[in-house]
Amino acid sequence: MSRMLPPLVTEAAALSVAGVPVRRYEMGPALIGVGPEATVVVVASGDDPGGSGVQDSTQVLLLGDRIPELHSRFDFDDSPAIHVFARLEHGHLPLGTARCRGRSSAAVHFDHARLELERPMSRVMLDAVRPVPVPGPVPGVDWVDQVEGDPVGALESFVLGWFPAEEAGPVGEPGDLPEALASFHRLARLRPAIHRFHDPVLKRPERAGGSLGDRLVFAAWNGGSMDWSFPWPPEGEGAAADPLVWHTEDPGGGAPETIVEREPLSRFLLQFTLFGALLAAPFKAATLCMPVANLDGLWSVLRPVPLSPFLPTYNADRFFVAPGLLAMISADEDEAIACFGALHRGTLSPLLAHGFRWSRFDG
Repeated sequence: MSRMLPPLVTEAAALSVAGVPVRRYEMGPALIGVGPEATVVVVASGDDPGGSGVQDSTQVLLLGDRIPELHSRFDFDDSPAIHVFARLEHGHLPLGTARCRGRSSAAVHFDHARLELERPMSRVMLDAVRPVPVPGPVPGVDWVDQVEGDPVGALESFVLGWFPAEEAGPVGEPGDLPEALASFHRLARLRPAIHRFHDPVLKRPERAGGSLGDRLVFAAWNGGSMDWSFPWPPEGEGAAADPLVWHTEDPGGGAPETIVEREPLSRFLLQFTLFGALLAAPFKAATLCMPVANLDGLWSVLRPVPLSPFLPTYNADRFFVAPGLLAMISADEDEAIACFGALHRGTLSPLLAHGFRWSRFDG
């Protein structure tokens, strides 16, 4: 692999790019050299998502103590060239020039900068400077066997396996609710992460009216531009146990539009949670639109979740899973798009073998 990398240089040679004289600074694990000709940034190799160092093929983060005198060297438009190197075991690898895409706004507070390489690194370079660790233990997918007969149990098994246990503050009882929603709230006390999704299930359902009658809203999206509810109070024993779910567009507008979801509450909550978990996954990947035949190699890897298409995404996505991996695929007879979420970077890496074109790839 080393023969496929650009030649390594010494630290002195890397800093010499800045010109003479050069002033040295340390921001966290990074070394920064400032000279009359350029700014040189030397980052440590390693995988530290959200920490100082290489994040992906184009993004480099600098984090550390405040160094006000460096603020002007990381201007968005008007600063000397920024040359980035990565410190490897046997020398320093040149990563190319970069532009600053984000920094502390005031010089006195300068303690971070987000750099974007002008040319993305090759996969060989990325693996050298940000090696992909072997995944640790990953949750299994046996819960899929429960979806048809016990969707509430399937949801519980998925959430308990996917999200780590943590200390939870006191949460009041949500009141008299259908068992599926009451179970969800009990589960949220064990795994509070499911209440931290971008658009989570409401901690306290809200009463609302409308052209279809009184309803209980249990989830909302995009600041309330759409919501999900069920008739309240329920009519009939079956409706009370596992009611149909109403999806309402523009519920606060003059002409809200309501449709009935394909899945009853118990199964819809599983759909909703799978979608939220995929979006909240620490590592994600998404393909560009591609011929549907390109998916053929995935069917030996992914297991389908027996649920209807998830209509709120407007793409009628279906969910698939593998150990430690969530997938959401939208496809018709000709074209497809696939999105993935994983708990470990190394779980995504095998997807490279399928040759997809990626709009995002965190592996």
